[in-house]
Amino acid sequence: MEKAILKTLIYSNIFDYPLTLSEIHKWLIEKKATPRDIEKALKVLILKRKAKEKKGYIFLKKEGLVNRRIQRVRQSDLYIRKVRIISQFLRVIPWVKLIGISGGLAMENADKKDDIDLLIITSKKRLWLSRFFVLGFLQIIGQRRKVDHSLKEASGKICCNIFLEEDNLEQRRHDLYTAHEILQMKVLWEKDNIYSKFLEDNEWVFKFLPNWVGPDASLRGAQRRSNLRKEIAAPFGLAMTMEDLAKKIQMKIMQKSKGMERVEEGALYFHPNDLRDKILKEFNKRSSLIGKRASKT
Repeated sequence: MEKAILKTLIYSNIFDYPLTLSEIHKWLIEKKATPRDIEKALKVLILKRKAKEKKGYIFLKKEGLVNRRIQRVRQSDLYIRKVRIISQFLRVIPWVKLIGISGGLAMENADKKDDIDLLIITSKKRLWLSRFFVLGFLQIIGQRRKVDHSLKEASGKICCNIFLEEDNLEQRRHDLYTAHEILQMKVLWEKDNIYSKFLEDNEWVFKFLPNWVGPDASLRGAQRRSNLRKEIAAPFGLAMTMEDLAKKIQMKIMQKSKGMERVEEGALYFHPNDLRDKILKEFNKRSSLIGKRASKT
């Protein structure tokens, strides 16, 4: 249990993100446990000075991370309120089935200089058409994050870095980083119970994070209300022609970019700063030292 807790704290520490007791339970890596089990093990770790506690937050070394997290929560709240308003307009696009916040903002761990990452799920064969209207709207209101933006220009802008079609929801990369990204996503709006399908199609994530608990009833209520809205869709043939045209135009534009897109069947990923490999490498490196440090004491 102590090793699992340390691994969980190591992972969060990479993101400068101290955890509460309930969060350690929720994000405990590769071990099923009760909150009571974790509380007992934490007391031992703190007595051994392998972990520290301040203001209800648990961390490994840097006490300054606690104040930083509190500051980031305030900034994140501003960004979340902003994107909630914008999502009310994006949901009008008839083929959009889910809008979710991903990345650091989903964990309320955003700085003022960060952008806002969104994951969007669309109807079958409507990814490129949906993306065309989503990016078009963000462009019109001046909130689209572009490839050539500086860090200052990207601050607070919206980056739609993942588009998925409803029949291509399973993520091919099965690792801790991807599991975290999937489960930490904050759903702003959904319909047709697509979020549940997203979790079902990615059931492998619970091997990495077996204690995770899903969203509360407020989201389910929003989902029921959303189902009352009828979609207005173009005739099938016309929509397919529009989809093909939208894909052709956007793929041509992407050829001029810096190769930051990853296009798959029914899925599109855009990551200006993809830190996956770096983070997993650092996590494995630090985790491998847990047993070695114990043997030296």
